[in-house]
Amino acid sequence: MGLIRETVNQLKDYVPGKTPSDPKAIKLSSNENPFGPSPKAIDALKKAAGHSQVYPDQRSLSLREALGRSFGLPDDSVIVGNGSDEIMLMIATAFLSAGEEALISRNSFSLYEFITRLLDGRPVFVPLNNNHQDLGAIAAAITTKTKLIFLTNPHNPTGTYLPATELDAFLANVPQEVLVVIDEAYAEFATAADFPKSVEFIRRQPNVIVLRTFSKYYGLAGLRIGYGLARPELIAPLFKIKLPFNVNHPAQAAAEAALADKRFLEKTLRNNLDGKKQLYSALDSLGLKYTKSEANFVFVDLKKPAAHFCEEMMRRGVSVRPLTSFGFPEAIRVSIGTKEQNARFISQLKTVL
Repeated sequence: MGLIRETVNQLKDYVPGKTPSDPKAIKLSSNENPFGPSPKAIDALKKAAGHSQVYPDQRSLSLREALGRSFGLPDDSVIVGNGSDEIMLMIATAFLSAGEEALISRNSFSLYEFITRLLDGRPVFVPLNNNHQDLGAIAAAITTKTKLIFLTNPHNPTGTYLPATELDAFLANVPQEVLVVIDEAYAEFATAADFPKSVEFIRRQPNVIVLRTFSKYYGLAGLRIGYGLARPELIAPLFKIKLPFNVNHPAQAAAEAALADKRFLEKTLRNNLDGKKQLYSALDSLGLKYTKSEANFVFVDLKKPAAHFCEEMMRRGVSVRPLTSFGFPEAIRVSIGTKEQNARFISQLKTVL
C-alpha cells in the first residue's frame, strides 16, 4: 500500500487562466474585475492590516450580518469561507459519503468533479443542451445514490443561465434528501428579467445552498473570500467542520466595505454591459459564433484549435482562456475588460485570426 491515497494520485491539477509575465500585457483569462477592488475596500484593507497580529473573527459575524441584511436573511443562514471553493469542500465533507453520487453538468467548472472525487464520491455527468444546463436531463439522472447536484448560474464557461420559472419547477421536484448547490459566482452581472432571485429558493426549499464570491464583481480575488446562503439547519453542520480562523481579518473588512460601495458596483456593472456590446459587435463583424452571456465573459467558438490561438494572443500581450480543459477544444472565454482592453483584444483577435 502506498503512502498517498489512490484517490489523490488520480486527481488532476486545476488549470487556471494564465497570468502574463509582461507587465504591459492584459489579462482577460480569469474573469477578474478590470477596475481592481473598490477604493473603500482598499481603505478597509489598509486599516485592517494594522491589526494583523490579532486572530480574525472565527465566525466572520460582522460580514455575515451585513450579508444577511443585504439578502433579508438571518446571520445564521450565512457562512463565509476562504473563497466559495472552500465552502464547496465543506459541503461535500458534511453531506457526501463515499460512493454517493454528485450530478454535474458536463463542460462546467472542474472543481465540482475534483471535490466529489476527493471525498470518494462518484461524479455523474449530464450533457449540456446547446450550451445550456439541461434541467430535464439532470432530473432524469437522479437515483437513490444521488446526494449532491451542482448547478452554475450563470454557467461557466458559456455564460448561459437558468431562468427562474425553470429552476423553480426543477427544485420543487428534487427529493429533499438530495442537496442542490447553486454556484452563483457571476450572478451579480446577470441582468435578464427572468434571472432567479436565489434567496426565494432558500426560503421555499429545505435542500438548497447558494454560493457566491467576492472574487469577481467585487474585485477581491486575491483575498480569497466567498460565502454560502441556506437555511440555518444546512449552515450549522458547515460550522462544525470549518477550520479555525479560515478567513483572515483584512479580507473580512475589505469584503464588508466592498459590499457597501454601491457607486463602484454600479460602475462595474455598467462597464460590463457596455463591454459585452463592444465584443458582440466585433465578433459579429468577424462572423464568429458566440453565446450571449449573463456573466462578465463571453464564450467564443473559433472553429479552430483554441490552445494555439491563445498562445499567439499571449505573444501579442493578450491573455484569454482556452477552453480545452472544459471540453471545448475550439472555444475560448474572454473576460470583459475596460473599453481600452476590449479594443486591444479585438485588434489582436483580427490579427491572429
